[in-house]
Amino acid sequence: MNVDIRGGPRIGYVPLHPMMTPPGDRRRFPAYAADRGIPFQVVDGWEGMDLVVLSSEADIVFWRHAPAGVGIVLDLPDAFLEEGWGLRSAARGLAKWIAGPLSRPVTSHHRAMCRLIERADAVVCSTPEQERNLARYSDNVHVALDLHREFKPVSPVDATLRGDRLHLVWEGLYPTLVAIEPVLPAIRGLAEDFEVVLHLVTDPVAHRFMNRYGTINVADVVERWGVKVEVHPWTPVELGRVATFADLAIVPVDRSDPYTLGKPENRMRIFWRLGLPVVGSESPAHRRACEVAGMPADVLCVDSKDWARSLVHYANEPEERLAVARAGHTAALGVYGDESVLAAWDGVLQGLGVL
Repeated sequence: MNVDIRGGPRIGYVPLHPMMTPPGDRRRFPAYAADRGIPFQVVDGWEGMDLVVLSSEADIVFWRHAPAGVGIVLDLPDAFLEEGWGLRSAARGLAKWIAGPLSRPVTSHHRAMCRLIERADAVVCSTPEQERNLARYSDNVHVALDLHREFKPVSPVDATLRGDRLHLVWEGLYPTLVAIEPVLPAIRGLAEDFEVVLHLVTDPVAHRFMNRYGTINVADVVERWGVKVEVHPWTPVELGRVATFADLAIVPVDRSDPYTLGKPENRMRIFWRLGLPVVGSESPAHRRACEVAGMPADVLCVDSKDWARSLVHYANEPEERLAVARAGHTAALGVYGDESVLAAWDGVLQGLGVL
């Protein structure tokens, strides 16, 4: 479709959170619009709008019925379609109605999402794998990774350890913390030769369910891990500060969950941007990113044995840590740089006649 832009398009955005605090509200369409100087307003309906960009927290039941004259861009950065049909999809449809994003319960969140994808004039995702899945329901799918301008690039520096202390760093939200647990045996083994400190940059107090209900202290969760852990509050500044003394970043993924296994390489890109070497779980996105950056295969791990081998190897090889940090940093500012992300969103709006 072409949006009537006489006098400028009236663009709305349905955020992940009213305060625009989640990473997706800071790093995706709103960040792009701010960089390009494109005005938009936060909305909960289509009245008066030419185009509305929907986050994954939009009411998928309500927005499927948006009038034909209103352009809809659906931003789906996670692998929602990987869940498929089943009890989990049914539970998600009920839970999202109880929590508020849905105006009525749906027996299959997957089916309802597919219907909205079919209604959307453009769909934005994060990986080529997601693009192929979404193409079954839409003929206008674009791939755009997160914009990371909130992190100032830092060039990799001498990777020699300070004494026998090894600083590992992980960042993320509480629901993804579970992915670290299969890596713990490798970290404990590493602690036999080094004074290992695992730095977690996350929300110290998090919600247990749906990012809304119940609270849990992360320090209580990690107390039983059997490794030295320091929890840092998640802010871009704090992550950047921790990165200045970290030796190695880890990006584990729960490989048993198709939803998390289908996530993009955004965390790798953040750490590469901050000048750190990364060891991560093997996944389609991580494998592709490492190939693009020219990384050795041993930075990706399938199981606990791989993690043990890789962590021991890179802990003992400062020159190789520095080499992979430099390769990642080059990729983060080059092929994965800001302009490539901005250009992807340009393509979305140009295809709709907005730019």
